[in-house]
Amino acid sequence: MVDLMISGEAGKLHAVYHKSDVPAAPLAVVLSGNPRQKCHMNDRVSYAMFRAFMDIGFSVVRFNYRGVNNSEGAIGTTAENMLDIATVIDWIQNRNEDSDRIWLAGNQLGAWYVLQAMMRRPEVSGFALVSPDPSVSDFAFLSPRPNRGLLLQGANESDDAKAFATHLTQVLKKQAQIDLETIRVKNADEHYLQPADLRQMYNDLKAYVGRENADDKLL
Repeated sequence: MVDLMISGEAGKLHAVYHKSDVPAAPLAVVLSGNPRQKCHMNDRVSYAMFRAFMDIGFSVVRFNYRGVNNSEGAIGTTAENMLDIATVIDWIQNRNEDSDRIWLAGNQLGAWYVLQAMMRRPEVSGFALVSPDPSVSDFAFLSPRPNRGLLLQGANESDDAKAFATHLTQVLKKQAQIDLETIRVKNADEHYLQPADLRQMYNDLKAYVGRENADDKLL
């Protein structure tokens, strides 16, 4: 893993990058949760997502949005964070021009950003949403984008969060032709505080990505 700075629209973005030893390995970008709630690229869930992709042979990057820890600028709006995401996607693609697959994975608010980025990037071949923030419910940006993805959630999350996940699955299918596979991690809540819960989330994500990435039917 390499610690680095990526030039962004509001200054440099602090990132950690792992380059696979496999030529033309698939790529992944990991998006952390809401920076206003102290989420960052080195929190437990973001790191577990990063390791899941790293450990199955991806070249993968995680980063802090503007204004978070060592990233320059002030904490941004959704539109500004989306610019940072686009910058990092471009960065990893430009350094891996032989790779023809890229995945996005996000936690909490980062899961919402995954969906928005996917609508703008037709090259995205797979995605994972980890405990998406149930307080964000604007689906206006969705358009037909046939694909498959994973929704990971703690079995002990609130009833509202679980109901939102069901609703999100239905909306994605209806408005965007996207099929979500849902996995609920036994005994976990949205923070995956117990080591066993975090390990199970990591294992479930790694297994899903490994299986789907090997499937030639992925768009």
